[in-house]
Amino acid sequence: MRFMMMLLAATVSACAVTPRVAATAEPAGSPYVLVFAGDKDEKDEDFFAVLDVRPGSPTIGRTVATLPIGLKASMPHHLEYWTPAPGNLLFANAHHHEATLLLDVSDPLKPRIERRLQPPPPLRFPHDFARLPNGNVLAGFLRSDGPSPVVEEKLVPGGHGGLAEYTAKGELIRVASAAAEGLKQPVRSYAMVPMLDIDRVVTTSAPMMEDYSADVVQVWRYSDLKLLHTIEVPPGKRADGSPLPGAARYPFGPRRMADGSVLMNSFGCGFYRLSDIASAQPRLANVYTIQTPEPPRPDATRGACSIPSVVGHHWIMPVGRAHTVVVLDVSNPAAPREVSRLDTAADFNPHWSAKDPRSERIIVGAELGGEQGMFMLLFDERSGKLSFDPSFRSATGKLGYIDLETQQWQHGPTGSAWAHAALFVNSAD
Repeated sequence: MRFMMMLLAATVSACAVTPRVAATAEPAGSPYVLVFAGDKDEKDEDFFAVLDVRPGSPTIGRTVATLPIGLKASMPHHLEYWTPAPGNLLFANAHHHEATLLLDVSDPLKPRIERRLQPPPPLRFPHDFARLPNGNVLAGFLRSDGPSPVVEEKLVPGGHGGLAEYTAKGELIRVASAAAEGLKQPVRSYAMVPMLDIDRVVTTSAPMMEDYSADVVQVWRYSDLKLLHTIEVPPGKRADGSPLPGAARYPFGPRRMADGSVLMNSFGCGFYRLSDIASAQPRLANVYTIQTPEPPRPDATRGACSIPSVVGHHWIMPVGRAHTVVVLDVSNPAAPREVSRLDTAADFNPHWSAKDPRSERIIVGAELGGEQGMFMLLFDERSGKLSFDPSFRSATGKLGYIDLETQQWQHGPTGSAWAHAALFVNSAD
């Protein structure tokens, strides 16, 4: 219980849904977007790029600063889902090198890498991060040393994933394994929701480069990181109520709702509500399923519902294999309903989304198709509809589009780049 007293007061607001736009917000929004970019031909270093997104700026949509990370072919992956408060370092995942980079973005035109972390044994391959009210960070790890519990999976290391907690400066505090008795497949600790007011953490399980992953949700006690419950994800359903194969695969993006429950999407586009989280028997139920085209093979993952943004009572859901972004009304988390959709280009698979805390803009990145650019969207919270931001347009006339293949990088002419993770950042003043 060593952290509880100082954290309880701040926890509810910090662990709730995406922050709303403040009444004093600048109408123009955040001036910059930070992108974690990979060198396309992998001959040069990967890097962070800062894009000018100020409406009316002569350099809107263009790169104004870059920072090489000292690694090639790192597969730049996830950042934190929200830019941390001023004075805190941003955690970022250079996946292939198992490196966690701690980035100072207090002056976005002069970003600096302050520290580089390697996984704490026996955990391997960090993935997601969750900021705690005191500035500490929880990190999810997809694997651990040793073989996979699935004999057919020859991946080494391939053991169960787990959690680690770090201080805001990257000092390791503790680690915990996600291994659970009786599981036949490995848990790949993917994303998490800290709920410190009830002394809980909720985690999902999904793979990256791994072949096997248990479709489970786990509930931990935060105070000692003891794993309390491992819950199998129930099947999703078709619109007529019949079971929908694949809809439960890979529980993915959890977010805490105003009623204290946790709503999450699976990569297979099922939606699940976890309730009674602090009780001896938390309940996980399929409450909605986004209907998507049938996959090319029966064993293929359907949908590709990925990283959500929650704005007020709306859940904004990139759906990669449908090339669309879906808006759900989640004012009743037990009964989500679709409000609208915005289709993107047919070669763009929406994956990542991040909300501008100072405006109604949302940046959307892609995965497995379309990573050479991003879309800037506008969200009308009153109607629940998305539109392409007319301030941005590619050289070929694509509305709302930021092209990463035609940029000029400040660190040198290293060629085209790709990315799928981005966050809005503000100027030093």
